[in-house]
Amino acid sequence: MSSRSLVVLAAVSLLVLPAAPAGAQEFPENPLIQAGINQYNDMEYEQSVDTLQRALVRAENVPAQKIAIFKYLALDYLVLGRSDDAQQAFRQLLAIQPEYQLDPAIFAPEHVQFLEGVRQLWEAEGRPGWVSPEQRLRPATVDHELPAQATREESLDLAVTIDDPDQRVQSMVLAYRASGQTSFSRLEASPAPGGFHATIPGEDIAPPVIEYYFEALDERGNVVGRRGDERIPLRVPVPGEEQGGVWTEWWFWTIIGVGVAAAVAIPVGVVYGGGGGNGNDPASVTIVLCDPLVSGDCTP
Repeated sequence: MSSRSLVVLAAVSLLVLPAAPAGAQEFPENPLIQAGINQYNDMEYEQSVDTLQRALVRAENVPAQKIAIFKYLALDYLVLGRSDDAQQAFRQLLAIQPEYQLDPAIFAPEHVQFLEGVRQLWEAEGRPGWVSPEQRLRPATVDHELPAQATREESLDLAVTIDDPDQRVQSMVLAYRASGQTSFSRLEASPAPGGFHATIPGEDIAPPVIEYYFEALDERGNVVGRRGDERIPLRVPVPGEEQGGVWTEWWFWTIIGVGVAAAVAIPVGVVYGGGGGNGNDPASVTIVLCDPLVSGDCTP
């Protein structure tokens, strides 16, 4: 099937927008996948593309998760008229499962035909990108026990264990964010028996929480395993009052001090004095602060 025919099929598919079966698949390990599918069902195609692209970057995605991501990305692209992107998404799907087919009882015939056209081109090119199951690398698994809490201004020691069947993990990075910070600091973890360990400095431990995540990297620096991520980091509570706030500012206590002084310095007595008998001399004014708890007149 020619590229022009694929474009025509993409345009025709705009006329039929079938919804995927609600709740057909659940992905608790990567909730962004289900969120993207739900957005597709709700005809929020641009939002679905954004959500699924964010779901795709997770290193721990298994083949079934990747297939779902590429399938709904392709369907989103078809509806949006982005046929080239739809072809690319379907090709990546086929590189995982060459025999994959859309269910004609659920999806529009135009979508099914489009996928078959992509398959024909991909097969004719020699199945680029496809790796047999025997040659396929398996993801590394990063296990970590989340501490119950951290102590303010005390360093936090963290450890991870690695299940790396293909021996790809060469290093581990800990990314952490102190309370009140918007960006993550990164430090390289040290090798330990069965995994790695790292320490967040005590100066960065402050209430109410410390956030962090781990990334396992191969020799080229590619992420091959992850525990937490920048969008959904691991969070450990730090008990104690949160640092900062208006009550730590000098001007706040200055205002409070002035208010207290004013409260004990009222009422105010004003005594007028003459100008020394000369009508041209200015009069003098004496202000006397009176103790409200002591009776008596306010005399200088």
